[in-house]
Amino acid sequence: MIALAATFPEITDVAFNEIRQSARSSTAVTIRLLETIAVIARFSHRPGDRAALIRHAEMIARGSRDGLSEVEDLRAVEERYQRVLQLCSESSGSSH
Repeated sequence: MIALAATFPEITDVAFNEIRQSARSSTAVTIRLLETIAVIARFSHRPGDRAALIRHAEMIARGSRDGLSEVEDLRAVEERYQRVLQLCSESSGSSH
């Protein structure tokens, strides 16, 4: 039997897609998703892995703009989104 290994982008799709799709109007879940991506970003050094995390963070941020109406909630989401981008940028400059 030969089992194909799942790729990091495939794993992130499985981990985040359904939650992201269901959470567009939930500030708490949206923030937690972005915080989770930020934690993972600290340990992700391959460009493809960072790209997968950024792709999910972008989808989460876009969904929140459509699903959330409170300005302070949107600000909190945007702060977390920017943190993910910063961490992925820092990771790309590291020598790990």
